[in-house]
Amino acid sequence: MSSPAHIVICDDEANIRELISLFLERYHYKISQVGTGQELLDFLSNQSADLILLDLMLPDMYGMDVCKEIRQSSAVPIIMLTAVQGEMNTVLGFESGADDYIEKPFSNHVLLSRIQAILKRTQNQGELQTLPSNAPYKSAQLGQWTYNPEDACLKHSSGKHIFLTRNENIVLNLFLVNEQDVLSREKIAHALHIDADDIESRAIDVQISRLRNKLKDKSQQNLIRSIRNKGYLLTIPTKITP
Repeated sequence: MSSPAHIVICDDEANIRELISLFLERYHYKISQVGTGQELLDFLSNQSADLILLDLMLPDMYGMDVCKEIRQSSAVPIIMLTAVQGEMNTVLGFESGADDYIEKPFSNHVLLSRIQAILKRTQNQGELQTLPSNAPYKSAQLGQWTYNPEDACLKHSSGKHIFLTRNENIVLNLFLVNEQDVLSREKIAHALHIDADDIESRAIDVQISRLRNKLKDKSQQNLIRSIRNKGYLLTIPTKITP
């Protein structure tokens, strides 16, 4: 029998941590609790976690800053919890490295479904190969960026290097092999092995937001456009090297 997934709850309100803990323990998750951003960072320096529930408003650090700090060394799934509403906070949460974003107050069962979906997705991705093996090219030029699918690296003409995650690599590969076409959410979902019909899931938006943020340069241009009711379009000129 596999060991239960370990979830760390980081929230400065002890009663909220306890209520979530009691609920999730009923579903056989292992739970740890911390009350500040620094406590979470200290905890992760000594112990591993399978998923983190991270409050946006902490007494010592902003949750998004904690998320960025974690992302420097770990890909552990992070769900942001916040009472602050608004689309901009959602976008910033994703760009800081969060995997999902839930506004308070929320149903425990909604939280459970998000946790289960992310853990399932993480497990499935762990069973897949890291790099796309069917890329029909050696490299690609995207404006001032050079992309190598084999090492999942974007190299800017200024000398800057940015490495992509497995999912970002897959999505960029999709854009390039479907050049000048709008990439549907269904096609992205199929490539990433996620459920495109799950209206609660922001998994696709997360990957697009992260890739869009990495492709920015000094011009800060939005190189991936959202096409309403259709999907996404890579607007930067590309040149493929077979």
